Amino acid sequence: RVPARTRRGAPPRAGFGAAVPTARSAAVLDKHVPIDRYADGLRQLHASPDVFVVDDFLSADACADIIVRAKAKGDMTQSPVVYAGWTNDVEAWTSTVSSGPAVWIGALAMLIGSAAFGQSGLGLLGEGVVGYLGAVGAAYAASLAYVKDKERELGDLRTSTSTALDGSGVGERELIRATERLLPGTSWTTYEAPTVIRYERGQKLAPHFDANRGAAVEDANRGGQTLVTLLVYLNDVDEVRGGGQTVFGRLGDLAVRPAKGRALVFFPANADGEFDDRVEHEGTEANEEKWIVRIWVHQNEVGGPPSGLPDDWNDERGVVAP
Repeated sequence: RVPARTRRGAPPRAGFGAAVPTARSAAVLDKHVPIDRYADGLRQLHASPDVFVVDDFLSADACADIIVRAKAKGDMTQSPVVYAGWTNDVEAWTSTVSSGPAVWIGALAMLIGSAAFGQSGLGLLGEGVVGYLGAVGAAYAASLAYVKDKERELGDLRTSTSTALDGSGVGERELIRATERLLPGTSWTTYEAPTVIRYERGQKLAPHFDANRGAAVEDANRGGQTLVTLLVYLNDVDEVRGGGQTVFGRLGDLAVRPAKGRALVFFPANADGEFDDRVEHEGTEANEEKWIVRIWVHQNEVGGPPSGLPDDWNDERGVVAP
């Protein structure tokens, strides 16, 4: 999901899934899902908003196993791009028209009906209602066309390929168990299935947000709002030539370099699901192949596949050996 695109340093736009400008204080937004601050290898890169890395979060064997499993699936396709927040935009557009222009159009229809056709009473009222509903319907149709156009435009944001795993591999299980330990109080039932993403030379991901201001409606069938992003770099990338850093443009261009087994953790929304626009981030252009695996932690249970893990995931008998 790529919910937003904005220029680095620019205020968030009300569209493309960007946060509506909010007066919520940093103190409120900083109340995120708890993290084990004593975890081995944990380093805090930024405070308010909190951004962490955990070195050696996954073993080299687990990283290799996840890559092998992703390749074996044979269905690495262009990473999906979603225009998050579209329900808010459609509602806002339709509401604006219905409370303003549509009223005038309805009144104009009544005026024309009265002057040109001598209508009165219910007939005149009917003309007004038809004019009003026609204007609202046209606004709704236009807003849906706008959404489709933006979805096509957003397709250029992400050029990587990806696939979702089912959590049955040894490497995936190590990832999920390590995530539960790092984020005490969370459960695998609120995790999206691990998504493996491959960036080849020249591929990148433009600035975006992981949370969704329309999550209550648009993401209701997969756990609602995204509270935590945890991604793990699965291979080393040359520090000088490799590129492919994760950069937080609104945090002074804070950059995280890929390193095998290193986890990056941040919080797209607070524990109550309130969108935090401070953690806009991007994946810079890769100069060599880069692999990552990502888990999104949601506000509610995700449910089974395709978004979540199988209901019997906790049954160790389902483990697939490397």
